[in-house]
Amino acid sequence: YLPTLYDFHFDGTQQKWVTWSSLVPKYIYNPEMKFADILVPTIDTTRASWILEQMVKIKRPVLLVGESGTSKTATIHNFMKNLNADRIITLIINLSSRTTSMDLQRNLEANVEKRTKEIYGPTMGKRLLVLIDDMNMPKVDSYGTQQPIALLRLLLDRGGMYDRGKDLNHKTLKDLGFIASMGKAGGGRNEVDPRFVSLFSVFNIPFPAVESLQLIYASIIKGHTREFEDAIQKVCDKVTLCTLELYSNIIKDLPPTPSKFHYIFNLRDLSRVYNGLTLTKPDRFLTVNQFVRVWRNECLRIFHDRLIDENDKALVQGHIKNLIEEHFKSDMESIMRDPIIFGDYRTALSENEPRVYEDIQDYDASKALFQ
Repeated sequence: YLPTLYDFHFDGTQQKWVTWSSLVPKYIYNPEMKFADILVPTIDTTRASWILEQMVKIKRPVLLVGESGTSKTATIHNFMKNLNADRIITLIINLSSRTTSMDLQRNLEANVEKRTKEIYGPTMGKRLLVLIDDMNMPKVDSYGTQQPIALLRLLLDRGGMYDRGKDLNHKTLKDLGFIASMGKAGGGRNEVDPRFVSLFSVFNIPFPAVESLQLIYASIIKGHTREFEDAIQKVCDKVTLCTLELYSNIIKDLPPTPSKFHYIFNLRDLSRVYNGLTLTKPDRFLTVNQFVRVWRNECLRIFHDRLIDENDKALVQGHIKNLIEEHFKSDMESIMRDPIIFGDYRTALSENEPRVYEDIQDYDASKALFQ
């Protein structure tokens, strides 16, 4: 692999080029953090955060574009969380197909105050930084316009908007900054007015490389299994390797078709597998085969249960079986035992006891829980 200009960053203080990889902060696992809030720093997230920092510094609106699950929103949220709260107020607006320009205007007006007759803005001395998530989701009306986008274009272009009352007074909005994110057009996402997009600095967030994915998911599961048996900790990299191989095989073998249009698998599905793995507790999962068995269950629930064709189901089951045979052959029989039922229902009716995710073994044991 020959490095390109994009692998380097010019450090102004040292007056030299340094690799982005040397700037990636080390991931520290926090057991209190919800899975959805976890962000493992990679070269891509470090690069995107640096770009956001520079754009906010020069007060330039910035737009991040990328496929679903490439951590655009997570990167922006993480960046905004680390801003100086004394100087910058943040506002997060999620657009959807049902968002109207009125909804958007009310949301913005609720977060600014009157300064003079026509000038509005955040509290004096502060700046309001607005994150607009899923910017291309608003529906296109019969005139080919996305109304919330038309309002934002007016605001960014002219620095204000009109009051919706009888008088239609013009309001100038000061000290506003914008960060936006959106997926590529298609699948419910619309093309956005290019004249509006031209008001932003636009950056593409690439799909993470396999090395980045390996780092992200292995870091999460290694952090989670710190209290587990050593043997389980040692197979974390192997489990992640199997997950990524299974994911790439499924993407290759099961593309969406008109009759199977919901066969859309992205990084969010990979994250759901790991979300399930982080429900495990060290006192219930003592051996490698128990841990790999719960991994098999999560893969079946996330990938296999979405399939509507018996051949497709057999294909995914075959891929999982082959991976287990290749990497965990000695424990194969207990890992592949059916039925495979996991849940946290045993203590569901007891408010005092914590719910524990566990292997329920078989249908008879499951039936006994629900009687």
